[in-house]
Amino acid sequence: MRRLLLFAIFGLAALVGCDTAALETESQVVVEAYLEAGEPMDSVRLTRTARASAEYTPERTAVQGADVQVQRLNDSGGVAATVPYTETDSTDGLYIPETPATVKSQATYRLQATPPEGPVVTAETTVPAPVEAVRTQNDTTTYPDPDDENSDPPQFELTVRPGPSALERQNVYVLTSRSLLELQSIPASPPDSVAGRLLTPFYLEQYDADSDTLASFRVNSSGLLNEANFTSNDDGTVSITLPWLAVAFYGPNQIRASVVDDNLYDFLRTQSAQQMSLAPGEIPNVDEDIENGTGIFGSFAEASGNVLIRPPNLTGDDVPLRP
Repeated sequence: MRRLLLFAIFGLAALVGCDTAALETESQVVVEAYLEAGEPMDSVRLTRTARASAEYTPERTAVQGADVQVQRLNDSGGVAATVPYTETDSTDGLYIPETPATVKSQATYRLQATPPEGPVVTAETTVPAPVEAVRTQNDTTTYPDPDDENSDPPQFELTVRPGPSALERQNVYVLTSRSLLELQSIPASPPDSVAGRLLTPFYLEQYDADSDTLASFRVNSSGLLNEANFTSNDDGTVSITLPWLAVAFYGPNQIRASVVDDNLYDFLRTQSAQQMSLAPGEIPNVDEDIENGTGIFGSFAEASGNVLIRPPNLTGDDVPLRP
């Protein structure tokens, strides 16, 4: 479930609402699944599209009783290994591997899902090469003082060594920051309270204690960032400077740099174009790679580092600085 939650912020539900396929009378199977290089295979979620006028929730539209498997392909396109999946008892439409299996970098995987009704849904992804975290700088730093235009504290920097790209393009990254504070234990409260002061200025302006929870601000991700946006070093590494706008919470944060495959690249690129469109007639479809369905079956490789962000003008009772 960890990766489903990570990439859910990119709005898979928006794909279902904006893609013209979702307006068809016949519903389609919606796939949501991600593979991370070097990590155990994660879950697969299957739902169905809803009518444009209906509320879309995974619980109400879950596809149950499907036969699901993920195949690792060999160089000639044949099946080298198969991992069968089984539906969980706790969540309808959520399938997990029957046996543990590790995702191999630079391998091609095929998802095959056979619902009780309808055609077999298939998709393929080629996993990016692994990314290694080499070093970090400014692991403890102070957020800029919004009342001091000359405030320029050092920014956190994560240096990574990306593997060779097998794609016909440079590596493309997504940066994700995640607060490590125990936010669930902090009750919702007005912005002038201790809980409100956990948030950095930009996010504090967005926070509404009546409708928001602090946990809903925990994870923030960038859009697609080309490798050319970062500093390339002579030793083949890439240094990534964390923008202050990516930090929602003071205290400990985990910063992840993820290299994405073609499927995630196409999905996020075209979704961004949807969000920039102004008129309904100008909204393009999301570019997806699902046969007999819709959604996303993508893969990525990532490296991470931790940073401690102190508030400006810190006093002893301002903010908990430990997880």
